[in-house]
Amino acid sequence: MRTSSIAILLLASLLSVSACSGDTSMDGDGGAGADFGVDASAHMGRLLPECESMEPPSASSLPLVASTLVATVVPMSPRETMSDDLNPTTEAGETLYSSMGYNLYAAGEGEDRIRRDDLGDVTAPMGERHSLAWFVQLSDFQLADDESPLRVTVTDNPTIPGGLRSQEAFLTHAVSAFNRTFTRIENPDHPYDFGIITGDCADSAQRNELRWVIEVMNGHAGMHVDSGDDNDPIPGPDNDPKDPFNPTPFPAPWLFVVGNHDVEVVGFAEVNEARRAQAIGTVPTTGTRDYNQWYAPITTRRIVADPEREIVDREDIVAALRADTEGPGPVGHGFSPTEDPDFTLGANYVYDAIPGLLRIVSFDTSDITGGSNGLVRRATIDNFLVPALNQAHDDHMLVIMASHHPTTDIDVLEEQLGNPIADAVPPEEIESIVAAHPEVIAWIVGHVHNNRIRAMAGADAAHPGYWEVMASAVADFPSQQRTMEIVDNGNGTLSLFSTVIDYDTESCSERRYRRLTQMEYLSAWTDRVSDDPLDHNVELIIPIPEAALGSVATASASAPTRIESETTLRGL
Repeated sequence: MRTSSIAILLLASLLSVSACSGDTSMDGDGGAGADFGVDASAHMGRLLPECESMEPPSASSLPLVASTLVATVVPMSPRETMSDDLNPTTEAGETLYSSMGYNLYAAGEGEDRIRRDDLGDVTAPMGERHSLAWFVQLSDFQLADDESPLRVTVTDNPTIPGGLRSQEAFLTHAVSAFNRTFTRIENPDHPYDFGIITGDCADSAQRNELRWVIEVMNGHAGMHVDSGDDNDPIPGPDNDPKDPFNPTPFPAPWLFVVGNHDVEVVGFAEVNEARRAQAIGTVPTTGTRDYNQWYAPITTRRIVADPEREIVDREDIVAALRADTEGPGPVGHGFSPTEDPDFTLGANYVYDAIPGLLRIVSFDTSDITGGSNGLVRRATIDNFLVPALNQAHDDHMLVIMASHHPTTDIDVLEEQLGNPIADAVPPEEIESIVAAHPEVIAWIVGHVHNNRIRAMAGADAAHPGYWEVMASAVADFPSQQRTMEIVDNGNGTLSLFSTVIDYDTESCSERRYRRLTQMEYLSAWTDRVSDDPLDHNVELIIPIPEAALGSVATASASAPTRIESETTLRGL
């Protein structure tokens, strides 16, 4: 999640205070307690409303529609120009915004695809075309331990969004819904080659959050998203977000890219010993959720500790990914199964997604000094990125770069607000370096929680540049992800088809996630997102790099002529 500099200053100050403060707000009996709330006796034993009771009439009538080429999910109210003071995470907030129709949506018309040739004059596709690669981009799950003492819920407001989300308890249900949706729309005769999560998989660098990411992607039976107290807000099985459930696995091998929330406390605070201790402690000085009270209000009182909230480092992430043998793989999820990255340069890797044709260069842009912006050191450019791109050129490979941050959110400052770092590489220089390597046809990113496509022009016809493709976040509206397909046009060019996908909803939990996410957006408690069709369904044309002509020709000889983006995703 991108966070403003003023917000970073405030949040870092609060976390610094909380990491060294003691517990001063315990109940008289020394037990856990909330700052406000109503106990279960007032609600027939329930601490959350039953999901179905919150649904408006005809809530489940939206048809199963995933591809936005065919239909879209349209809010039935406009977005506010200015937010109200009433937080939508509260019962009063949800009641108000529901009465204003912010929880209502309907099926709307599809958005057609736009062909873009911003990177130079190229002829229109002609002759027989071949599908070289077919894959999925996911981004910004931010699977949050919403009961962690590291949270900063007391700061949540429209200027500093994301400290608290109405929908956060249902996040794993939304990811599972995406996995099921991608499975349903997949052509069994032409399965996805892979999927890639472009960072912020977890929310606050905790071990339990990382485990939940792996479990939801693998469809782990009996997945239990709970920490501290074993909560059951609505008595009975499988009827509230703290109950174990069986998620749908992602239907293909999946790759993991590191984001700032994966390696920093709540995505902006440098990991230190005080914060490590706070994570597994009992004092949520900056506020967390209390599922022992009605509507899980914010509490700053003592909570139950949990060792699974331990903060993980890059080395721990790679080890956990290597240890995963439950799902579709690959072992290490992009990282080498046996060879450690040079962690002084970041958690970077090179992975041949389609041997002999397509190489993924995963580029760790998260700032170890703190701050939500990215930061790249000179040594990482010189000793990882440039050698990796040069090797891809020598190997006649196409390259897709993957990182969490776009270059628009990379800076050269310590902790985002501090002094310039001498060996930090300016984003403009990074763009020039990448654009000078024609083997790079695209750079896929997340972080901004928005759909965006940028043409990053190179210096000349021999170095045309690359396409930057950003997916929005599962965690926030519009909660859309992307399919991508690389197609040989048969005329010396490639097309990169990118299609925005909505998740289908089959359960009340999934529908509740959609309504709460939309409510936060329409009430202006989250940032505005792009409604420009140029950022949505596109065909991005780029010349085939000269060094890769032979590899593309070889791959095309046996590649399918059916273009899934123009057949399956159009319902054909």
